[in-house]
Amino acid sequence: MSDLLRPRSNHPLKSITLAIVLSIILFPSYLNIKKTILILGMMIKMMVIRHLISILSIILCCTLLSADFTSGTKIINEFVHCPIQDITLQDDAFHGRGYLPFIEWWYFDAKFENGYTMVFTVQIIDLIVKNIVSTRLSIYNKGITVFKNYEKYSINEFSASSEIPSITLAGKQLMVGTYNASENCYFYNLNVEVPEGSLSLEFIGCTKGWKLQQKTGDWWGVILPRANVTGTMTLYSMRMNVTGIGYHDHNWHITPRIVSNFGWFWGTCYSSNYTFTWAEVYSSRVRKNPILVVNEKDGGFLEIPSNEISFLTKKTKLDHFKLIPWVLNIKTTSETIFLVINTEVISMEHTRFFGFIDYWRYHISFTGSIIKSNHMESIEGVSIMEYLRF
Repeated sequence: MSDLLRPRSNHPLKSITLAIVLSIILFPSYLNIKKTILILGMMIKMMVIRHLISILSIILCCTLLSADFTSGTKIINEFVHCPIQDITLQDDAFHGRGYLPFIEWWYFDAKFENGYTMVFTVQIIDLIVKNIVSTRLSIYNKGITVFKNYEKYSINEFSASSEIPSITLAGKQLMVGTYNASENCYFYNLNVEVPEGSLSLEFIGCTKGWKLQQKTGDWWGVILPRANVTGTMTLYSMRMNVTGIGYHDHNWHITPRIVSNFGWFWGTCYSSNYTFTWAEVYSSRVRKNPILVVNEKDGGFLEIPSNEISFLTKKTKLDHFKLIPWVLNIKTTSETIFLVINTEVISMEHTRFFGFIDYWRYHISFTGSIIKSNHMESIEGVSIMEYLRF
């Protein structure tokens, strides 16, 4: 669902360490030690102040937007939940122009048959006080990080169509999506080159996509709930052919008001003929909105009513001073479907961005079963889940 706004890590401890090293170089031992300590203290204070100014700027922007003071921002203070809708190719195009400030991102992941997984995201953020265009590529082998690459670009290096899914950065096309009428499916080409390696992948949709407007007014579009993925992946000097199952979504018309939420978790899993996309958005610690969509391979989708969805956290773990879900049970029972999914964490990584937002990406194993239209299937495999806390 997201790699939301994640910039390069810039932890204050790293800055303080740098300050200490600089003080040793600039102020050798024959100088007044007291003066050295005084100047070092001033350097550290300035670094902390700059860090706080960045955070406060974002918080101020969010506060003003929540009060609806900023012209040009479309905010829905009273939002009635709408059912999910069919998605079009244009929905996956660029929406940002005309919405200031705004946040928009595109997300791809793939689980390959050889045990590797990849996540690639493109984010564009225009908060008036701060503009960022960035990409992040993460490659894993059996849930263990092989490498992570982060690239940042100026807004002038970003080019995207408002008619079709097409993104170009620094003169290189990263993504293009098309619709194949004869096959009645979406085709996406993803090409990424970074110093550590490269990807050249084709995503071919094999189920119907959908979109959903959130209670905060932003849109979540899942144009590829499930895709067959083929192509090549190069890791350093090692090149390999890959095949697997992929996923692609897109979030747009997002304003900084999104941080008024408490957080969310999201994930996907699948059986032979069904794909399950699920999320739970927390507007507060206790108020939540569960989402569960079941896609049939080469078919349509079924939205499960929120009052028929059960997300049960059976085990939690303390990480970075917060309790995070570790063992999760997903269940729905109705006249049309019976579904039980159990997930357990294989591996997890944490990132903190903007100094106050915590993000965890998990690799999970899942097991379960589904009964639909008197047909039963087992659910088993490995996938990706995320948990975010504001």
